[in-house]
Amino acid sequence: MVVPGKPDWSWLREAMTAPIVSMDTYLEMPEELSRTIEVVDGMIVHCESPSQNHQGIQQALVNALGEAARKLDRRSGTCHRARGDLDVLLAEVPFHFKRPDVVLYRCLPDDRSGRWSGKPMAGDVLIVVEIVSQHSISADTAEKRIEYAAAGIPHYWIVRMAQEDGPAVSVERLRLTSDRQYALEQVTFRGRDHLAIDIIDPLELTLSWE
Repeated sequence: MVVPGKPDWSWLREAMTAPIVSMDTYLEMPEELSRTIEVVDGMIVHCESPSQNHQGIQQALVNALGEAARKLDRRSGTCHRARGDLDVLLAEVPFHFKRPDVVLYRCLPDDRSGRWSGKPMAGDVLIVVEIVSQHSISADTAEKRIEYAAAGIPHYWIVRMAQEDGPAVSVERLRLTSDRQYALEQVTFRGRDHLAIDIIDPLELTLSWE
């Protein structure tokens, strides 16, 4: 009951009693709803719409990683895909998936069965990239660092934007250690380093700040 003259906190009470979401529930959701959330240990986390600058950086990384992956595949006979905003399963019970800004993963086998057969699991993923924005600072720099490491994803890159919504100003590359923690591999900064990314492992990629 809402008392006149007092704040209505019913929305918070409803949020605190939100049901635990299973994979079955998620897979039954309409796409316009499911694509706006992530699920962490069964609890829904709403995802904010990215800004134009965020989308521009994301698309540039998808294109660059995709081209680098094609070169790697031609040379080594492997198969990889680079995608943006693609669900990655970290755990089925409790249900836990993330939608990285960019993900590079091994091509999924045609004969894979199961409820998550059309999307990558953590074991398929080589690189995840998160682009830090105003509403995702803690999640991208701390929480996801722990979650992706625990899931065994070998490489995690964190891209920061000027004032959290401008051009890319730094790229932090982390590599998974044997004890499933990320160690800093390199940080590049706009204005100090000529290239944003210049690597040969796990694939060859050179990317300017522009």
